[in-house]
Amino acid sequence: MRSPPPELAERLWDVADRALAQGGELRIDELAELTGVPRATLYYYFSGKDDVVGFLLAQQLQRGTDRIARAVRGRGSAAKRLEAVLRAMLQTMAEHPALCTRLMGGMSSELTGAQLMAEVDRVIMAPVRDLLSEAAEDGELIVHDPSVASLILMGSVSTAALVRTLSGDYDPEATADQLIPQLLDGFRPR
Repeated sequence: MRSPPPELAERLWDVADRALAQGGELRIDELAELTGVPRATLYYYFSGKDDVVGFLLAQQLQRGTDRIARAVRGRGSAAKRLEAVLRAMLQTMAEHPALCTRLMGGMSSELTGAQLMAEVDRVIMAPVRDLLSEAAEDGELIVHDPSVASLILMGSVSTAALVRTLSGDYDPEATADQLIPQLLDGFRPR
């Protein structure tokens, strides 16, 4: 894939939610119609619909994670910032439902999987691992392996957002209020 010029990237961004909502039914012809960009131009920058979907998901990750980055840099203890990051993730997934419904499929694609996995690691997993390590060092949380713990958190957050999105009753704040204490406080009685 060649990097599309900024104008094309913006046109694609403007229709990303509608395009991704079509799932596997998205055709390059329809995308050309949605964006007003000639089909040949899309094929110049993308090898096909899977390549476009990967690009759109990566764009949603990049643009949708500003809130997550702010939460990482926020005030408070590492555990409080981790909670803010998880809330930001749930909110971002509510605003961009395709991050719930299409991201896993996109990461398993031969064409775009590596790119998406690298982006997820850079913008989400690495900051979560760092916060988990910091919280463990400060004695706020018990974390045996930050890599495994970050996978547990991300899997739980993603699955909760996916299930709620598909059921049509996704309220990111209510989900966060139920999910985060369970994740950070555990299941055992104290």
